[in-house]
Parts: sequence; C-alpha cells; structure tokens
Amino acid sequence: MIYTRSQFGKELKERVLMKQNIMEIGCWAYSIYLNNLNNMVDPDFDDILITLNGMENGPEFAFTYERLNEIADELISGKEINLNY
Repeated sequence: MIYTRSQFGKELKERVLMKQNIMEIGCWAYSIYLNNLNNMVDPDFDDILITLNGMENGPEFAFTYERLNEIADELISGKEINLNY
C-alpha cells in the first residue's frame, strides 16, 4: 500500500490519541518510509518521515504529542509543514 500524506496523518493522529510511545511513533514512521521507498513521489513526505524517525534517537529529538497532532492535521489537510520549530 502506498501511503499518502493524508493516510499517514490519519494514522499518526490515532497513535497520538492513544499516547503511543514517541520512540515507537518514530520507528513506525521509518517503517512506512522503508516500505514505500520505491513508490515515493513526494520528496517532502520522505523528509517528514525521516524527521519523525529521528524521535527514536532520544527525547531531545522528540516532538510533543501536541505538535505531532498539529503535524497530523497539516498532513491530512495538505498544508505545507514546517518541522523546524
């Protein structure tokens, strides 16, 4: 299954709602990246997945649940995402 930004955003929102461990969310984002590597046509989406993957490297790389929820909303609505704040 090829993941779209919207599909990923909806799943991310569910994981945030369940308060899934942040490092697990990072690992999940990377698995989505790897599973769709050959089918990716959106380099910005690649960057989002890799950035979220960094959360598994420790709390200093983690986004808050609030920010992850905002990212999910932006992905679902198709807005430009700024991960640098």
